[in-house]
Amino acid sequence: MKNNNHAQVKLIDTTLREGEQAPGVFFTLEQKKYIINELVNIGIDEIEIGVAGKDNNQLQPLAKYIHNNHPQQSFSLWSRCRKTDITHAARLQPTCLSLSIPASDLHLQTKLGKDRKWAVKTLRQSIKQALTVGIAKVAVGLEDASRAEPDFIIELARAAETAGAFRLRLADTVGICTPSSITQLLESLDETGLELGVHCHNDFGMATANTITALEHVAEWGDVTLLGLGERAGNSRLEEVLAFFVLQNTSTAYNLTGLPELSRQVAGEINFPIAPTRPIIGKDLFSCETGLHLQGLMADPATYEPFAPEFVGARRRLLIGRQAGRRSIAATLGRLGLPRPDEKNLTRLTRQVRSLAAMLDRPLGDHEIIQIATTNP
Repeated sequence: MKNNNHAQVKLIDTTLREGEQAPGVFFTLEQKKYIINELVNIGIDEIEIGVAGKDNNQLQPLAKYIHNNHPQQSFSLWSRCRKTDITHAARLQPTCLSLSIPASDLHLQTKLGKDRKWAVKTLRQSIKQALTVGIAKVAVGLEDASRAEPDFIIELARAAETAGAFRLRLADTVGICTPSSITQLLESLDETGLELGVHCHNDFGMATANTITALEHVAEWGDVTLLGLGERAGNSRLEEVLAFFVLQNTSTAYNLTGLPELSRQVAGEINFPIAPTRPIIGKDLFSCETGLHLQGLMADPATYEPFAPEFVGARRRLLIGRQAGRRSIAATLGRLGLPRPDEKNLTRLTRQVRSLAAMLDRPLGDHEIIQIATTNP
């Protein structure tokens, strides 16, 4: 089994394609340019800008914008295995064309009325056409790979490799994979010469975990979207996957600085509420009120924080409320420039703080703590 060096991890942001498939999500051309600029600053390896087709009138100006303003940035188009779409895509000169074909019998037969023989033949022809019309790099995406027969996935992979594709992305289209099952699926293809990637959906809340696990073990490429935008429950979240590799595995390939602000900006534009405790970008992520945890955080923030809030543009908030303990209150008094009371008065003060916080149903502000501490019992 291949064990990836973290320097090999590569991320494909598909917010502009998959993200727009989320109900009610639509980005203007100017918004897309802004997103592209920020993704370039972050260091995303490849930006998938949309679905190849003449009816998508934003593709041409977007492709031109990247060519003119970010000539070193790799970008791709997603395309059906359809001659007219491939020809249209070639005119836009993407770095890569990602051809999609169903891999499961359910999708082939029920959705398209086709069989496996048709899929293999069509895939070969489409790859060769794309290379013939001047597309330098062709990738293949296997739709519904997590419900396909493993032997047929291998057959499609071999056909893709023989025809000249460089990458194979496996789509967990309905989000049923677990970290162990997606690893097993990838390992069956590890002997091919193809670069392997994953496109994970979040129907059971495992998209980010599946993508990170795949990238840690076998895959070189992982699809992500801002805020996890996508169909149904969405996809792997860019902010979580990228932050994990930067902060936990010390990848230097990406720049975290602008990611939280980009996420919040996009969320505001599409009216997408961010939960206060959402990983990486939630506003209350570094707020703590638990007595024992407050004690640890005051001594050393690393006791209860996996990384410093400054890395994601956040700030630490240590809240004194109904769960506050004697030590955390004593430390707060010291922070406020007040003398430490004797043990009897510290016990009284702790009881009063807890009581007032419970009555108000919220943590106390500094001025309220000062008032209690400076008032005679």
